[in-house]
Amino acid sequence: MVKNAAAVSALVAGAVLGAGGWTAAGPAGVPTAARTAAMAGHTQGVVVSKVALKVRSKPTVYSDVVALLRPQQYVLLNCVKRGGWVQGNPEWYRLQGAGGWVSARYVHNLQPVRAC
Repeated sequence: MVKNAAAVSALVAGAVLGAGGWTAAGPAGVPTAARTAAMAGHTQGVVVSKVALKVRSKPTVYSDVVALLRPQQYVLLNCVKRGGWVQGNPEWYRLQGAGGWVSARYVHNLQPVRAC
């Protein structure tokens, strides 16, 4: 219970960096912390790639990799911006707190995301 409270506090502050990247998944994959953060005004999404998703320093596949996200991992999205095309999709999400970018092709937003 104390772990969940700490995770929620860190998410609301926008600074969660777990093993392999940002996370909002609670016990047994239940996104309880993500729901709490979403209620606090943050937009959430889920990684829909089948392999680890690269978090980039800029919204292009040519920029540096700064972290990796696991498939089905919940993330907090700050905003959306056009960048380099990834399999027909030019949109990229800026992750809340840590400042990396992920292709919208591999992240499903669970609420509308504001423009950057």
